[in-house]
Amino acid sequence: MFKTWCTYIITVILTFIFFLFYKMWVAWYCLVLLAILPAVSLLICLICARTLTFTTTVPPILKRGDHASVKIDIKGRASALALIKFKATVTDRMEDKSETVIYSVHDKGISKIPLNTSHCGAFSYKISDIKIYDMFGFFHVTRKAESIREFIVKPVPSLPGFMPDSNGIRARSLRKSNSPGSEIYDIRDYDPGDSVKNIHWKMSAKKDKLIVKEPLEEYAGHARVLLKLSSDRDEMDRHLAEMLFTSEYFLKKDTSHKIRIIPPSKCEIAYEVSSYEDLNRAVLSILRMKLPKEVL
Repeated sequence: MFKTWCTYIITVILTFIFFLFYKMWVAWYCLVLLAILPAVSLLICLICARTLTFTTTVPPILKRGDHASVKIDIKGRASALALIKFKATVTDRMEDKSETVIYSVHDKGISKIPLNTSHCGAFSYKISDIKIYDMFGFFHVTRKAESIREFIVKPVPSLPGFMPDSNGIRARSLRKSNSPGSEIYDIRDYDPGDSVKNIHWKMSAKKDKLIVKEPLEEYAGHARVLLKLSSDRDEMDRHLAEMLFTSEYFLKKDTSHKIRIIPPSKCEIAYEVSSYEDLNRAVLSILRMKLPKEVL
């Protein structure tokens, strides 16, 4: 805008000099036109500022590598006479860093601004400091539009280094059984109230005290998927893709499992996954985590 005013003042001075040496209607016409130009620009700027609407549409869920963009919809009576500049700040929550870019839009309708989906994560897209200029660039009106939208870039499942085995990875353990006919049992000292049927007579005779049998049963525990956090985004993308593939594989096998994460200087975080809804919630939560500053 400063450059526009400097150019305008120089043009006025030169036109006035031309008028002094060439006092004809053309010189007078040019001088009058230059004199009213700022007033016309100010009127255009005010009309545009009052009538323009600025709508932002950000796709909420994307996959890594998708071609996506933010849609800027500009409407108004005098939009063709206005130049709009605004700041767009994209914040990467996993790395906790932001990048600000200034865009210019000079058209009525929908403009598209590309989004970077080269890495997985949760991102916020904030538009602020919208400046509406007249077509000549003499004046501008600033409008505050604290428009913040979140978009998620999810990983694409990728086969890990080895194919998971749902039978081999599924943990097995023992727990108390309500079935007295169980073939698996433990022994312990007799407690008042224990059934006489559960007394282990041979062991009681050897120990010279009452010993009872406690029925146990085998059950399948959770398979566990360990996700390693990394400050290297390419490596982190690979870990997320392999984790997603493994979890989906377990769900296809009807195997409930846990996704385990050990953040730096924090307690372990575990997500119980028994359905695709659980997996989706876990992935969204993980993508909003902050990555460690150094590779673990």
